[in-house]
Amino acid sequence: MADRTEEETPVVRIVAAAVVLTAALALAGCQGTTSAAPTPVQSTDLTSSDGGFDKQAVIGVVLVDDDAALGEDLRAGLSDAGFRPDVRVAPASGAAASQRTAVAQLVRKGAKALLVHAARPSALTGVIQTAHDAGVVVVSLGDPLPASGTGGDGVSADYRVPAAADDADLAATAVEVVQSLQRGEKPETEPSDGDSTDAE
Repeated sequence: MADRTEEETPVVRIVAAAVVLTAALALAGCQGTTSAAPTPVQSTDLTSSDGGFDKQAVIGVVLVDDDAALGEDLRAGLSDAGFRPDVRVAPASGAAASQRTAVAQLVRKGAKALLVHAARPSALTGVIQTAHDAGVVVVSLGDPLPASGTGGDGVSADYRVPAAADDADLAATAVEVVQSLQRGEKPETEPSDGDSTDAE
């Protein structure tokens, strides 16, 4: 191989220096500090330091087939409060499976909280765990959602809004709960007690 000429040597040095400089900058960029994202409301461990969530957040609502009026009240109340409600009403046939699918879809959609009136509470234990793992706060409407899991891990709804005299009262209380969660506060309602009784 012929020796490099004196004119080629500075070009090689410049190219080599550029490669080294580029690699150093790339490594420095990888090691730089990043700003932390805001802490979302954490399911089952909500404290005022958690910071809540965005006021325009998606709030999932999963209901049984005869909850049409409740669904409309919740849709209106959540919308008026600035949220983006996504209301899913299960059909009379195959309600439990439909609700499992709805909960899973709402978690994937990025819902920050779920309001759930279960057709068969025990059928939702797996998807409630999935919701908790994603940091979604689950609020049962009416009957409690059951605790589940191997080893008695107590997975259930985080909060419960007991049944009210009418749908409008239940919806108003549920909206207040979501507003508290949005602010990062524990809502003024009773926690779910993990009752495993199914409501058919």
